[in-house]
Amino acid sequence: MNMILELLNWIAALGPMVMMPIIMFIIGVCFRLPLGKLIRACITTGVGFAGVTITINFFISSVGPAIGQMVAAWGLRTDIMDVGWPARAAATWSFPMAAIVVLCIIAVNIIMLSLKRTRCVMVDFWSYNHFIFSAALIWYATNSTVLAIAGAIVTAIVTFKLADWTAPLAESFFGLPGVSFPTANSVNWAPIAYVMEKIYDKIPGFKNIKADPQNIQEHFGVLGEPVIMGLFFGLIIGVMGHQDVGSTLTVGMSTAAAMVLTPKMMQILMEGLMPFADGVKDMLNKKYSGGNFTIGIDAALTVANPAAISVGIMMVPTTLILATVLPGNRLLPLPDIAYQAMWLAAWPAAFSKGNILRAYITTIFITVIMLLIATDMADIHTKLALAGGFTLPKGISVISTEDAGTHLLSWIIWKICSII
Repeated sequence: MNMILELLNWIAALGPMVMMPIIMFIIGVCFRLPLGKLIRACITTGVGFAGVTITINFFISSVGPAIGQMVAAWGLRTDIMDVGWPARAAATWSFPMAAIVVLCIIAVNIIMLSLKRTRCVMVDFWSYNHFIFSAALIWYATNSTVLAIAGAIVTAIVTFKLADWTAPLAESFFGLPGVSFPTANSVNWAPIAYVMEKIYDKIPGFKNIKADPQNIQEHFGVLGEPVIMGLFFGLIIGVMGHQDVGSTLTVGMSTAAAMVLTPKMMQILMEGLMPFADGVKDMLNKKYSGGNFTIGIDAALTVANPAAISVGIMMVPTTLILATVLPGNRLLPLPDIAYQAMWLAAWPAAFSKGNILRAYITTIFITVIMLLIATDMADIHTKLALAGGFTLPKGISVISTEDAGTHLLSWIIWKICSII
């Protein structure tokens, strides 16, 4: 079992640029896809992931200093330290039962596919850590192996079903046919975004406001184009972060670059992914007629949408303000704030059909919940991190992460199991 866990950790540590091509190649060989076509698809997908990662990281590295200055200028302080999603993920993969959980979830996915209870073929190996996270939370709270495995399985089943439900939206809004997003810390928020849209549709006047990028561009001309909006939002972040003129302009141009380059990198990724996805689906449909299967991949790809990026950028200063004024919150989200803001904005943007105003309000609501969950998870998160080998910084006794707060379903199941 240790050998399996070491292999899983090694593959996961490679990152999506290398991990996804390896997994795609193994699956493609098992499904007897043409070798030349398969190799090209795998490499192109890896290049696409690299492009998306480089673009987003470039944006975050440019915005990071402005955010740090903003925190210092505003005098923001909280008693729970945000150590970033890598620390949470590393602690999760170090969980002793990680390999068992992965094997159980693979079995669950195969059974659900064969019984036609899901259309999602979960190939995003990295995101299995979300199911392990559920198991780890429950185990450290209850010391029950049965409850831990059961919690992980429930998380996976619900996530696969939500991925099925949102797959048509992934195609129509994000332009990703044949793809679904069984990423628990993203798709678990989709029902909230859906319900919020139903509420907005009942509000007189407000329901008629059109604020999608296309409508904004029609009304404001060149000022409404994504590249100009990115520049504008970036400049605001630079000014709020008390940056000098040169640094402010750099933040503005970096944000504009992210708005333009991320969707283009996504096109490269899809150029590789689609032949692979179509080949796997064709083989599955021959065996299970009418299955209409989708390939489950990382929901990070949703940030390539202009509306999602716009709302995400707006949420950077908004999240800091919320962290300061929200009663009950003790976490100051810094390491992943730019990335997570776009991540949480994806489904609100999708269900609102790109209406930036609606998506922004919904993302604020979701972020409030996320901050409170991250605060509530602090003690158990600290225990998990310490067990995984994390060393607490001097003067810090409790840690958590913004990323942990995005695991809505894991939090719900953990609380239920704790009561049981």
